[in-house]
Amino acid sequence: MFSLILKLQALFEKLKKRKGLWFTTITAIALLGIVGTMYYLNSMAQRGTKILYEASHSSYFGELDTKINDSLFNLEVIGGLLLANPEFMSALNMQNNTSAMMDKLNALDANLKVIAKSNVIIELYNKNLVKIASSSPKPVISSESYDTESLRKVLASNQPYSGIEYDDGQVYLRALYPTQNGILEVKRTADFLFDLYQSNGKIFQILLNRDFLDMKKLQTYKHQRVGKDEISVQSKSDSEFLQKIQGINVDEVIANKYMLNSDYFILAKPLLNIEGKKVGVILVAESLTKENSLPKITKKVSTGINTAALGLVVALLILMI
Repeated sequence: MFSLILKLQALFEKLKKRKGLWFTTITAIALLGIVGTMYYLNSMAQRGTKILYEASHSSYFGELDTKINDSLFNLEVIGGLLLANPEFMSALNMQNNTSAMMDKLNALDANLKVIAKSNVIIELYNKNLVKIASSSPKPVISSESYDTESLRKVLASNQPYSGIEYDDGQVYLRALYPTQNGILEVKRTADFLFDLYQSNGKIFQILLNRDFLDMKKLQTYKHQRVGKDEISVQSKSDSEFLQKIQGINVDEVIANKYMLNSDYFILAKPLLNIEGKKVGVILVAESLTKENSLPKITKKVSTGINTAALGLVVALLILMI
């Protein structure tokens, strides 16, 4: 080690005697230092940005899970109130008189007023999973059975279930209850989440995988092809956003947790069915044109750090010269 120090000292002495070479060496070292420092700071900013974007995934979807769970809880409370209502229970027993049953449902006072204010719909199915009554202003009633996983599970297990599922052209938050004559459903369209996010300057969208949809029945309802295998069925959606993400690879976005393109910062989370299979994707996005969007704020901070670092390095170089 000592001999190495002596050799370095001897080298520096020789360089100092040759002024041109000494200046060139010092300049080269300084430039390498600037390049190395800027590369380190830039890569550090990129790593920090990636960590921030990934952390925002947990934050955004943690908030979304809370909203969904709170809404499902409210549906479960409404379902419990309905089942505890003697008038409602008497309506459930009118299995052979559909028109009278629907009249009875729509005439209920306290519970149905709560439901109407919350944009919640109650529907009844018989044990053949045929919908026989609905409190919807435009009920979809037919003789065909609804062969959905959640209905089958509730009928087979005789236990309640709540979750997110597609039905009659919409994505719904649903609470299902077994009854003596069939199944009671309390549901609310997921469009209310679109309104909540829009009020905060964000975009909410659920895309469904076409492999899990009855495409023949789907033709009756509004829908739009978006990704490679995904379809949007929400009645409330951002058409510009859907147009600009045509052909999106949702599996790639889910794997990376987020995607940043020229227009949007997009976060993705898989939508799972009752069996834990991915049947769609939940997207939360922000337009990059928003002044207070996360990517724009992050870019400003990163640019500021790099500019300040460059100024410091240049000042040091001037002092060295």
